[in-house]
Amino acid sequence: MRRWRPFILLPALLATYGCLSSSVRYSSASTTETPVRPDTEHQTRHPQTSPAHEQLTPDRLKEIAESYLGVPYRKGGISRAGFDCSGYVCTVYREYNQTALPRTTREMKKLGHLVPVRQARRGDLVFFTGRFARINHVGIYMDDGIFIHASTKKGVTYSKLDNVYYKKHFAFIRRIE
Repeated sequence: MRRWRPFILLPALLATYGCLSSSVRYSSASTTETPVRPDTEHQTRHPQTSPAHEQLTPDRLKEIAESYLGVPYRKGGISRAGFDCSGYVCTVYREYNQTALPRTTREMKKLGHLVPVRQARRGDLVFFTGRFARINHVGIYMDDGIFIHASTKKGVTYSKLDNVYYKKHFAFIRRIE
């Protein structure tokens, strides 16, 4: 009989629940616990620019979202090595406002409130259906009918809501505040 080996499953579990973990780590190098972003451990944040004081603007969200353009698609991915759609959204929001979103589109679709397309604004979550009309894709609305997402073919990219494919599979937009 084979023994169960937890070290085989651990990386998969960590990737799956990566966005649910704490989004802020602390550097032990300073006497006052200073938050350090996971992907920029070598940089420390100054108290006046901590997440609580940092200006959360739509332009800042766009800057963060665009910093990942071209990162390839990877199922279960939550890093610059590759993202899936919900991993990408999770990562952008964690970096933008220290919000730990649920890791799956299934859970994300329950957040916030519905917004009509004509009232969508930068940062709203855009959801799409796949087989059997189930929600299976999410992106971040930018402006003028354009959203950014992790595409299976192009990686992190911009797309238009009026694109034939996305128009056919569009489900709804939700705002989380």
